[in-house]
Amino acid sequence: MRKTYSKLFHLKNQLIRLFDNELIKVISILILMWLVGAIGILILESKNQPDFNSLKNTLWWTIVTMTTVGYGDMSPQGDYSRLFATFIMLTGIGISGLFTASISSIFVTKKIREGRGLENIKSINHIVICGYNPNLEMILDFIIKSYNNEFPIVLINDLSEDDINSILSKYSKIDIKYVKGDHSRESILEKANIKNAKSVMVLTDDTDINGDQKTILSTLTIKNMNTELRVIAQVSNRENITHLRRANVDEIIINDKFETFMTASHILDPGVPQALYQLIDENSLHRFQSKSIPENFIGKTFDDLSKYLRDKNGWICIGLFLEEEKMGINDFLSADTSSLDAFIERKLKEAGHSLKNESKVSVMINPKADHIINKGERIIIIP
Repeated sequence: MRKTYSKLFHLKNQLIRLFDNELIKVISILILMWLVGAIGILILESKNQPDFNSLKNTLWWTIVTMTTVGYGDMSPQGDYSRLFATFIMLTGIGISGLFTASISSIFVTKKIREGRGLENIKSINHIVICGYNPNLEMILDFIIKSYNNEFPIVLINDLSEDDINSILSKYSKIDIKYVKGDHSRESILEKANIKNAKSVMVLTDDTDINGDQKTILSTLTIKNMNTELRVIAQVSNRENITHLRRANVDEIIINDKFETFMTASHILDPGVPQALYQLIDENSLHRFQSKSIPENFIGKTFDDLSKYLRDKNGWICIGLFLEEEKMGINDFLSADTSSLDAFIERKLKEAGHSLKNESKVSVMINPKADHIINKGERIIIIP
């Protein structure tokens, strides 16, 4: 009996929520007036005209009248019938207008909510960028050029409405969405559908003294939600690298490392920074790119591959990289859980070291000519 009452109570609440929706209300009124019109004209005209003696015909007449289409194939003759038809026409115009306005309101409200970062993201295999710093637009330009809008992009930050609208307007031709909020909170990350993302980049706010701490907290939360997700984190302070490694971050970027190198190179090695800018500029024809290695070159030498790609495409091959699986501590522990193994595992956990396998990118610049190409390796080229 309690289960029956519980189900009825749940059904009642669902119906209340359903009819609290403005569009449902308008549709309900529209259907009600359609039935009232059809039954009313059936009663008034069925004795006068054979066309009005079936509910099927009066339903057709009512919807034609309410929408003011007026085909003229059926028309009431009696005075009361015509007065009733006038009422149906005027009511139909009003309800049709409400219906159109409700539909428009749904799309406008959704667009406004999306612009304010309040909607849940439905995208999958998307790239998520958490946080904001002045490099954000440069990163967006690079992603767009590299992937040619292949993957949707989701931004998570606390920017003002004007600032985020400026960014969204600039990139209005690509699939870019926005979630407003603190990217270290799990509820905000869930709105961005982080579990189904392709990869995540966490930017540090270099104007905030706690920027790195927020980056660390965010990466810990993200990895806890999806351990397989590729996470790239940016920090300002080199001392925080250890904390990010403990969080199993895949790649760590030092915020000021490249800028410092480029500044010094302008003085010590003129020409080097200019060349590097061309190699990393998203608009450059000679930007660094990674390419898959043809299957038939697995087991052959780097020199063979370099000559083939240069002759065929004019590419200069400068290196190889491999995203390799590093062994975790569990690979070294014995199969039976001895007290010594348990002690080692506990101490490593207490020290903050991960026991899971870590995926890292291993790069080899200018390999030896006789280096044998391995399965899984990719080539780094300059077009």
